[in-house]
Amino acid sequence: MLNKPLFCKTSYLAIALLLLISPLCRAHNIHSKPTLDRIAETKTITLGYQDDAFPFSYVESQHPAGYSIDICNKIVDALKVKLKIKDLKVRWVKSSTASQFVLIKNHATDMMCIPAFYSEARHQQAEFTLPFFFSSTRFITRKNNHTDTIDDLAGHSVLVKSGTIYVEQLHQLNKTNDLNLNIELENSNNAAFQSLESGELPALISSYVLLKGMMTLSPNPDEFEISNEVFSQPIPAGLLLPLNDNEFKGFIDDTMKSILISKDFNNLYQRWFMSPIPPKAINLNIPMSTALKALIASTSNNAN
Repeated sequence: MLNKPLFCKTSYLAIALLLLISPLCRAHNIHSKPTLDRIAETKTITLGYQDDAFPFSYVESQHPAGYSIDICNKIVDALKVKLKIKDLKVRWVKSSTASQFVLIKNHATDMMCIPAFYSEARHQQAEFTLPFFFSSTRFITRKNNHTDTIDDLAGHSVLVKSGTIYVEQLHQLNKTNDLNLNIELENSNNAAFQSLESGELPALISSYVLLKGMMTLSPNPDEFEISNEVFSQPIPAGLLLPLNDNEFKGFIDDTMKSILISKDFNNLYQRWFMSPIPPKAINLNIPMSTALKALIASTSNNAN
């Protein structure tokens, strides 16, 4: 039997609230120009996106689209006001889950507009904004595999996207529960799901929301099922920012607070998670989580 809880020792909502009320103070890196100064000087902000993280970040009509892309666009609007640059240009850089931390560290992007799920190890590589989503880790399988629990995966090969928090979780799970899982890595969510569709591998591990997105985009969604059993409690997802730039992080977090407590935020959430998403009219039907509601309430209380 699995040890319970698997990855529940840390309160992920507490992490989110810590990021809200007490962001980590880091020494300023004198070797790089502050992000806000660089953006003001070049009149350009460089944003990272993914093409395989529906509904957060994907490509529609040859342009980045999605829930986290919309949030980034709202941040850009706030930057235009702060820096008094009406024609602030946005330069989009395609990224992957594995390369996002490298791009941020090397200042190849100013902010990553993809869902970055929090861990302490990841926080050593980049700053996180306040969360805008919480999601647990689960697995998806073909219904005819009759794989219902994590114990059913013991001794099998499972698929996970490289560079994700799920790799860390699976290694810990293997160590703790002696499941003898063989972990296969893939660079693309789309390619990973294709391996699942073909029957090449029995299960794909990811966040619930991304798994549901992949399933609903497939031609035959009824052939798949997402596990009820979870590898983790809901983990906060934010946007990645450079380390050692407290002024930029402070501005972004203040903007995120305004977004979260605005009247438009509920409409934004409803658009991406509770309504048909064009052009395929896909409705993920994922109600707002208790953790996100609690974060919004706390943010609103602190603002008053």
